[in-house]
Amino acid sequence: MTEFQSQSQFMVVDTDKYIEWSDTLYLKWSDYKYRSSRGKKYPSMALTSVFHSVRGGMKAGKPNFQVKVLLVKEDSWTSDSMNIHLLAHEKLHFDIAEVYGRKIRKQIAILGNRGSKDLSEYKRYIKYFLNEFKRTSLEYDKETEHGQDFQVQLKWFNVVSSELQRLHEYM
Repeated sequence: MTEFQSQSQFMVVDTDKYIEWSDTLYLKWSDYKYRSSRGKKYPSMALTSVFHSVRGGMKAGKPNFQVKVLLVKEDSWTSDSMNIHLLAHEKLHFDIAEVYGRKIRKQIAILGNRGSKDLSEYKRYIKYFLNEFKRTSLEYDKETEHGQDFQVQLKWFNVVSSELQRLHEYM
């Protein structure tokens, strides 16, 4: 934790509604709702609903933010609770979200270490990284054909794992 970050909690995660990203977390299909499949192209389908909870602002001229990456249980679903490849694909969506959570934390640290007191500058970067997350998540689904292309899925797994490791200090 860098000197400008507060140790106070902005948000306590309601574990009945959300799952907070953790490097020791293993998702299970029981974390998802079941929905019957209606797709012909993809008979096994799932959706992992994630969001970045970014709270805080400036306190005594220093950044004081909390960034959490959360899976929304209510909005996450699967049509195939036996497909482990699909579960791995969905877990990587959650991991990609964490990569962008770490990028946000890193940028907040950079701005804070530079002495930036302009809240709008922090907000601009946060918005930028949230938009990049959305773009990357769509690209991931497109390139992997929603997890159907195992070779490309493996490539993404390696890239995301590498990014998580590279940004480890911003966990």
